[in-house]
Amino acid sequence: MKGAKALEAWVNILGSENVLTSEVEVTAREKATFATTPKILGVIKPSNRQEVQASVKIANQYKIRLYPISCGKNWGLGSRVPVQSNSIIIDLSRMNQIIDYSEKLAYVTVEPGVTFRQLYEYLQQQSSNLLVSEIGGSPEASLIGNALERGDGAGTCGDRSANSCALEVVLPTGEFIQTGFRHFAQAKTASIYKWGVGPYLDGLFSQSNLGIVTQMTLFLAPKPKYFQTFFCTINQLETIEKLVDNIQDLISQGVIQENCFWFWNCYNFLARKGRYPWKIMKGKTPFSLKELKGVEP
Repeated sequence: MKGAKALEAWVNILGSENVLTSEVEVTAREKATFATTPKILGVIKPSNRQEVQASVKIANQYKIRLYPISCGKNWGLGSRVPVQSNSIIIDLSRMNQIIDYSEKLAYVTVEPGVTFRQLYEYLQQQSSNLLVSEIGGSPEASLIGNALERGDGAGTCGDRSANSCALEVVLPTGEFIQTGFRHFAQAKTASIYKWGVGPYLDGLFSQSNLGIVTQMTLFLAPKPKYFQTFFCTINQLETIEKLVDNIQDLISQGVIQENCFWFWNCYNFLARKGRYPWKIMKGKTPFSLKELKGVEP
């Protein structure tokens, strides 16, 4: 009963087209890249921070669990499926505005629905000399979602969580806060200085359920004059150990940057190359090189 009343209240503020309860919509969001069991009550899709605040207050009134997602496509960093049944997914993908951007100061301020593809295309339109560190997953994944889950990418600013600041966050009470110097309306350094004054709050909202982040500033990097990607294959454990030690020395001496080397096993590499080989595996899971070829990688 309380679930029905909450859904009716959300329809009143978001519109029926942004409160999804059909079997098709619900079932699709109960699936992930791994087996899941939780069942959801529905999906709500606010379009701005004020609607998020109102949605949180309704959830409090009717004692309904909210499970926020940005776009739900940061594969490998959790999933969009709630951890408990009888939850409502609050989907922030409609909040897809690029709020602010500076070529000179190398930053961009975005909402949760802004994807890697959207930012890439935006920078192309601006004829920008800046770039965002690549993601290993879908280009339709959220920048904010990836940063909050401490995702990373290759090269400068690859550690997205470390290269972010000025969060706008809706708290469980329905109130909102702005972190760092964003807290001060006239601050000119809000988008370029991470720390602000006083205790550092941003980390409270990384991999947590202490608030819903509705805005974030991310630092960008200038395009390098030269960029080269290469792959190599290593077959012996002893060689890998020596390579890791040598790379550690080069990074500590500042010869090369962090986030420049990635070590993949063959399963990771194959996952980047294509879809699951259902025909080769004759419908069986999980994939196994040992079963297929008699050897382990």
